Amino acid sequence: MKIINQKRKKEEIIEVAAREFAEKGYDGANINEIAIMAGIGKGTIYLYFKTKKDLYLETIRAIVDRFNEMSEQIVSMDLNPFEKLKLVIETFFQLERESISYLKLWSRHQFQHNPVFPEEVSKIFKDLRQPLCEIIEEGVEKGEFSTPYPTVTGYFILSLIVMLMPNLQRPNSVPLVQEEERIPFILDTVRKLLQK
Repeated sequence: MKIINQKRKKEEIIEVAAREFAEKGYDGANINEIAIMAGIGKGTIYLYFKTKKDLYLETIRAIVDRFNEMSEQIVSMDLNPFEKLKLVIETFFQLERESISYLKLWSRHQFQHNPVFPEEVSKIFKDLRQPLCEIIEEGVEKGEFSTPYPTVTGYFILSLIVMLMPNLQRPNSVPLVQEEERIPFILDTVRKLLQK
């Protein structure tokens, strides 16, 4: 029981740390604040993570693991490739509502190319699956999609998703597409992009 409680507490600390790192960046994040928000003393954090850097890297690892788990669930489903793409797109927008801190940290490293601890973070991100690319490759192999560049097309769709998430853009950015129209717009674009 103690091990389960320790695991839960570690996960809770990582969730809180993700919010703090996403809002304030690595340098601005405060271990004391993370401890208070996690309901523990500052010293207790160091029972789980040796340093602030270790906590940050574990937070990045948790993001990659969470994204990979979701990717595996979707990619392994018995659906046609377009339905899988739709599910990935919907999942990203669901994450925007439920886990914006994780998305902000992921986006910072995936698109802004200015990670803290670039070597360590890059090593962690090498394990990140790219489900859009995998699904498009599957669709090309099955003859359902037509593109000579499945990987580039997957990243293009990913960039389009991120571009339409106001929470990942600069403050006061004007949303290009209304919230209720984002998924249909992307799906229509994907259909046109990949049609045979």
